[in-house]
Amino acid sequence: MMLQINPVYEPQMFQGSESLAAEWFAFRRCADMDPNVFFPNDGAGVIVAQKVCAQCPVKDACREYALANNITHGVWGGTSERQRRRILRDRRRASKAARAA
Repeated sequence: MMLQINPVYEPQMFQGSESLAAEWFAFRRCADMDPNVFFPNDGAGVIVAQKVCAQCPVKDACREYALANNITHGVWGGTSERQRRRILRDRRRASKAARAA
């Protein structure tokens, strides 16, 4: 039995980034979609969600919000959980290398 996650994200839930959320959240392409689309159980579901995100005018802001707030579940800004972990790891390495230089 697969656990189905059905979170509902609203701007007031964006603690610490209210102004950032207000700037982009209203313009998201996924506004009228079932949130479950963005919390898939498999790779095929991730691809479906990423196709929606591909045409979203606020994709970059959404991805950066997820990265800044360490959101570990779902597809945000066209990135999967695994892709966001990789981005964060690469940014930490780059930052560490810059400090060492």
